[in-house]
Amino acid sequence: MPTAGDQVPGGATDFDRRLKALEREVRELRAARRLQNASVGSGGLRIVDGGRFSMETPEGRRMVDIGAISSSDYDHADGTKQQAIFLRREDGSLLFGCFAYPLGGGSENQAWTFYDQNRNTILAEDTGSGTGLARPWLPMNTPTSMDSTQWPRTAAASFTTIATAWNTKWQPRLRVYGLTAAVGGGTGEVQLLLNGSAWGPVYSAGATIDNTDTIPDVDIGGQFQLEVQARRLTGAGTIAAQILMMYSRQT
Repeated sequence: MPTAGDQVPGGATDFDRRLKALEREVRELRAARRLQNASVGSGGLRIVDGGRFSMETPEGRRMVDIGAISSSDYDHADGTKQQAIFLRREDGSLLFGCFAYPLGGGSENQAWTFYDQNRNTILAEDTGSGTGLARPWLPMNTPTSMDSTQWPRTAAASFTTIATAWNTKWQPRLRVYGLTAAVGGGTGEVQLLLNGSAWGPVYSAGATIDNTDTIPDVDIGGQFQLEVQARRLTGAGTIAAQILMMYSRQT
């Protein structure tokens, strides 16, 4: 005897198959509203038409913001929304930003900035020139007397420390540049010590000191001592040296 399902075009079996397909599509659409696990292939991920990318902790604190800044304080001079990048720590404090502050005639040039936990700027680029850092302000070498009789010196026959400096290691290598002299006749030598050990070659008085090498046995953030030593080998007078430049650098 025919049933109601037989009146459906395609029969009851076809109707059941279509219903299951519709249920599956509804489940997929619901899942698409919140991706729990996803992979992006070689085509990459594109966010267009003013969209934004964000990431929050389970407690709801925003850690990543990429896209338009909602506050009108950062709008461009023409009124359009500024696209920017903000990275925050897990506690919500700002770590990094890349944005401009056009309000009140400020620059439209975006700059990247790193912040400490109190939102003090600790590292930023210079947008005025487009070259180098705006922060921090780094020390430079001060003018030094070129009169060798005014330099640190010694008449001792054995290596004697005539100048010393303490610094903090932030990079793996160090360059030291300076001059040496035999003042009042005679001959002698100059050497550098790093934490009490010879560092670089021994220089004959009158030669230029120029040595670049690793800073051994010191952790990043640790302190090290550089000493300039000199000795007189023959004759009278003193052996002098003056360091004119030193800086740390990458490997």
